[in-house]
Amino acid sequence: MNEKQLNKVQKCLELAKSGNANEAANALAMAQKLMRKYGLSDEDIQFIEMGETTCRSSIQQKPVEYVARLISKIAKTFGVVPMLITIGGKASPQFLGHKAKAMTAAYAFDVIYRQLKIARRDYIQTLHHRLLKKNKTVRADAFCEGWVFAVVSNLIEEVISSEDRETIERYKNRDKSFVIGTAKSVRRKGGSIDDYAEGHKLGGQVAIHTPVNGTETMKLGVSA
Repeated sequence: MNEKQLNKVQKCLELAKSGNANEAANALAMAQKLMRKYGLSDEDIQFIEMGETTCRSSIQQKPVEYVARLISKIAKTFGVVPMLITIGGKASPQFLGHKAKAMTAAYAFDVIYRQLKIARRDYIQTLHHRLLKKNKTVRADAFCEGWVFAVVSNLIEEVISSEDRETIERYKNRDKSFVIGTAKSVRRKGGSIDDYAEGHKLGGQVAIHTPVNGTETMKLGVSA
């Protein structure tokens, strides 16, 4: 079994959806013939459109709470399942589901996370230079919590059907030797409501335009 064989069967199955009854019947018969020839199961066919995409961004193996929130919300927005993969001591978010959706979710995370890091850096530069580094860190975390909360509020979640969810779970568990873990987040205590409010204000200025049916790339900008 290989991808080329799977694609041949998939094309026949697509033709089987034709409104022309004769054409649909012939396409379905051909699909069944190819499946027997290649030894494919119905599950193999379902997996054709499934895949996982790993983000380019590296995060902590135990991500802070606002990063975990961002990962979770992006996954729900694109109807995929979030995972955390660790390679060589570096952790990165990974999204699993329909190939196009998984790729878009990973791209979305990279774009937003990059903007978040810039906003965090700029905010730290506004803090008093005499503040201890640890105090700057917790205040910046509070700022980021507000920023992320505001940004994800603009994302609309996609409901995953029970059928798709079952397919994703089977796909995820198809290879027991390939194990990916879910992340446990941590929350640093500290910061103030003012830090959070400033983050929320600036995050609310971020305009996110998600792609429709894969016809465009995700866009992120700052509203006037």
